[in-house]
Amino acid sequence: MKNKIYIFCFCLFTILLVSVTLLPKKQTGAIILITQQKTFIAGAKIALDFEVNTSNRPQLFLIHSLGKTLLDATVKNDKLTFALPKSYAKKSGRIDWFLVVNGENKLQGNFEILPNNDTKTDIENYLGPPSTLVGDGHFVMYVTIPTDGFDNPKPENTPVIFRSQFLNTITNQTVKTKNLIAWKIIDAPTKSGIVLVSAQCNATITKEFNAVIFPGIATNFIISFTRNHQYADGNQITTLKTAVIKDKFGNVVSDGTMVSFVISTANNMVLKSFGTTINGVATAQILHPDHQDVYTAKAYVAGIAESNSIAINYEPINPKIEFEFSKDKRTIIVGPLRSFINQLVPDGIKVTLKVYHHNQLVATLQEDSVKGHAVFTISSEYYKEKKYSFEISTLGSIQKVEEKNYDSN
Repeated sequence: MKNKIYIFCFCLFTILLVSVTLLPKKQTGAIILITQQKTFIAGAKIALDFEVNTSNRPQLFLIHSLGKTLLDATVKNDKLTFALPKSYAKKSGRIDWFLVVNGENKLQGNFEILPNNDTKTDIENYLGPPSTLVGDGHFVMYVTIPTDGFDNPKPENTPVIFRSQFLNTITNQTVKTKNLIAWKIIDAPTKSGIVLVSAQCNATITKEFNAVIFPGIATNFIISFTRNHQYADGNQITTLKTAVIKDKFGNVVSDGTMVSFVISTANNMVLKSFGTTINGVATAQILHPDHQDVYTAKAYVAGIAESNSIAINYEPINPKIEFEFSKDKRTIIVGPLRSFINQLVPDGIKVTLKVYHHNQLVATLQEDSVKGHAVFTISSEYYKEKKYSFEISTLGSIQKVEEKNYDSN
């Protein structure tokens, strides 16, 4: 009987020992991710929880668009909690994390922070270029980046309403965001002016932007001239003027367009004058010649357009040339010189005196008129011959002077 009791006790002890051995135990050093959430909303509190059974203190290494950082956890009942900094939690995008123990990576994963659509929508917007030419495939581009209250771009396919106005036309178009942006191509109209554009996303509306549509390049044009009279008096002004210069769509060219007026004389001399457009019209001025001439004028917008060619005739005044010599014949006073209505010629008219000795030209002197007169000096230091003859010319008239004796001088 006693042996049976011993055998029973031995069997019971063996069963208890096996049962205790088979009881589950926590594995030393095991780490389990508790947080299974893979997406979070920007601005919310974001934390990752882990269950651990280790005396070591793991750290969480984060790779974020703002940079890389290493977080320490708060520990409670074998539970580690890693809370993201607020600056990280507000920024949308993917975050990769690595749980590190003593420099060794034990666990890793990732999650995504989404834009917060419950915050006020903001819109960053750009218009470029701010100006362009009319038609011919020219355009400006209006680009918007709708964001949440934390400056995170809105999700793909967020609708943005584009509005534009030009003259009497207003257009609306809804475009969905792609690759963070929504944009609209605004083709240049064929009329010059200002296009106004704006955008709206949710309840947020942008201010207006201006796209200036400038006229195109000039097309060929015509010119004309005006003047007080047709005489070659060397004093009055002839005004050259273009018709209204337009582009091929009929728009008046921009103010300040440079126009070059090229004038050829009968002797193939080339003169130039310049003007800039105001309301499409450019003017330039040229001085009347002091002798009979025919000017041929043509205008150019450099490398772009040209005008017709016009001829401008100037008739000679042919004034009577009066003159007198001093007693010693060393001073010649020319004048008074009279113009086409018998008035004194203006100051500054060129008077030329040619000096001859035995029909050989010795010198050519030139003076400007003052109060209708010009004075020449035949200096004895330079003109030492005994006889000289002269020729006086001005305003298209020529007067020959007989030979003078200088024996006694």
